[in-house]
Amino acid sequence: MLGRKEHPLKLRGPAIFSLCALIFFIVFVYQAQDWRMQARLYPWAIGIPMVILALVQVILDLRGYKAKETSDGAPVDFQFTQTIEPALARKRAITMFSWLLGFFLVVWLLGFEYGIPLMVFSYLKFQSNESWVLSIILTVLAFVFFWLLFVKLLTLPFPQGLIFTWLGIG
Repeated sequence: MLGRKEHPLKLRGPAIFSLCALIFFIVFVYQAQDWRMQARLYPWAIGIPMVILALVQVILDLRGYKAKETSDGAPVDFQFTQTIEPALARKRAITMFSWLLGFFLVVWLLGFEYGIPLMVFSYLKFQSNESWVLSIILTVLAFVFFWLLFVKLLTLPFPQGLIFTWLGIG
């Protein structure tokens, strides 16, 4: 929600960050303009709404609008934790970032077609300790959803993984 208004058009930290985000999304959308329609569908579907939202945020930040303060700061304020030990919270954060980095590496090396099912299965089986049956069923469902939506319906071209490119397989 909008709150009190400060001095007009102040270039402060939040406004600079919002301006950088706006520039990023403008470049993001602009770069895709010469691509064929299938290829630019994703950048435009994400980028155009983000340009609009970033523009609104820049205007609000430049005009000095601040969110109204709530009594306890929740649920919009990010806090590491107050009920979990910092060491455990740090371990959980490192684990999640490791899974995220692993996902990017697997997709980069194997491509989306093999990376998505491998990471879904690995996460379900080894991180979440799910049963073999549930892990396999959910992996198959995730792959079928991915394949039907992105490959068949939207016909988006996904690049091969680096390993397949090196081996000349494809």
